[in-house]
Amino acid sequence: MKKIALVLFVAVMAMSSVFAQPGGDPAARLQREIEGLTTELGLSKDQVTKITPIVTEAQNKQREEFAKMRESGSFDRDKMMELRNKMQAETDKQLKAILTPEQGVKLDAYRKKQAEERAKRMQGQ
Repeated sequence: MKKIALVLFVAVMAMSSVFAQPGGDPAARLQREIEGLTTELGLSKDQVTKITPIVTEAQNKQREEFAKMRESGSFDRDKMMELRNKMQAETDKQLKAILTPEQGVKLDAYRKKQAEERAKRMQGQ
């Protein structure tokens, strides 16, 4: 009985995490991220062309790592956030190599804004 309850709990948590993330569709999520970066940082078409593969790869890697964590049964929200933050820092380092110094400052502000919005969404759950 406990095993069934545990399995149901894990299934519900996995499903709720999918629905809790706006736009669970990877292509839509990628598009939103590229559009957000373009708008917030004032990217040129050339810069968009250069950052798109970086952001795409980062999102794919993050999705794979999170799936591994869920499949292994080690669904630890704090660990996932720590991993997400680490991966975001690595991605931002690659992005900053393409951006102007002013855009790099704007990127930092944009990431801070995203973190604040995420924190508000987490409090509402």
